[in-house]
Amino acid sequence: MKKKTSAKMIKKAIDSYPGGICFSALDGRVILVNEKMNQLMLELTGHTILNAKVVWEELANFANNGKAEKLNQSWLPKDPDNENGSTHQQLFFRFSDSSVWRFELRFLDSNTVQIEAAEITELYRLSEELYENTIRLQDMQKRQKALLDSIVEVNLNKEILTAKMHIHDELGHCLLATTKAITEDSLAENADTLRKSWNSTIQDFSNISTVWTVPDSSLQPELMQVAELIGCKVVFLGEQPKSRKALQLLYAAVREALTNAVRYADATELTVKIEQNEKSYHIEISNNGSVTVSKITEGNGLSALRQRLEQEGASLEVCCNGSVSLLVDIPFDFDKPQKGGRK
Repeated sequence: MKKKTSAKMIKKAIDSYPGGICFSALDGRVILVNEKMNQLMLELTGHTILNAKVVWEELANFANNGKAEKLNQSWLPKDPDNENGSTHQQLFFRFSDSSVWRFELRFLDSNTVQIEAAEITELYRLSEELYENTIRLQDMQKRQKALLDSIVEVNLNKEILTAKMHIHDELGHCLLATTKAITEDSLAENADTLRKSWNSTIQDFSNISTVWTVPDSSLQPELMQVAELIGCKVVFLGEQPKSRKALQLLYAAVREALTNAVRYADATELTVKIEQNEKSYHIEISNNGSVTVSKITEGNGLSALRQRLEQEGASLEVCCNGSVSLLVDIPFDFDKPQKGGRK
């Protein structure tokens, strides 16, 4: 009587368990199974558990039957022991009511096997969200890497362009100074100065990685020294930019205009007129050249200058009305991101 009472109490207790549970012998003979497990197996296989080993094989080879589907997503939670396929195995199913259940097979000892079913609907939903977020983050990481690679390439191209412009300017100034000395028959007295200029220019070719790193404070003195060497005075009208980047762009434009004014227009004075509006500096660079120019073709110098300015969000316009003048617009703020990702 006591044994029957104990068995009924055990059966009642195991039936009250919210998940499914089944204990069997190694050959599959059922020792104990609760009602929930039989309900789940009825939906999955069409019958209750008669042999646990046979039922597990049915679950492992399950084909969707309209009442449930087997889930095989790689991101589903797995127990490390699942890899060996012996002491612990897991299968996942989604039923028609959208609930998700995990079935686990464990070998409790050398004679007993346990099959347990637990509802993991919320865990499945969170795992799915985590997986999707991980994929999105991986895609973002790939795009960011591609963007960083692109930024590195753009900056490298800017540096190369700046170096080319610097060497182009230096070479042009040396040629103009040498030509002027020969024309004025002053080659001997200017020999030391010219030799230093040529040596400096030649050195730039072998030291290209640092030729554009001229300190901002020395930009104007260097420009004035070059202007004096080639016989052309530079006059600034208006307030010069205070931004480091804007100042560099201004002097790049002035240096190119200086070279062209002396070479093609026999100019002796270059005027740099700087005005400001709400958004930018408007700069007009003109000269007093005696040679009338009706048409101009952009060479490497002007093309490189235009490219550099446009890369930084500035603009260049070449005007030709008897004489050549450059119109340059440079934005005020280079410290905030500009359209197109410029800074």
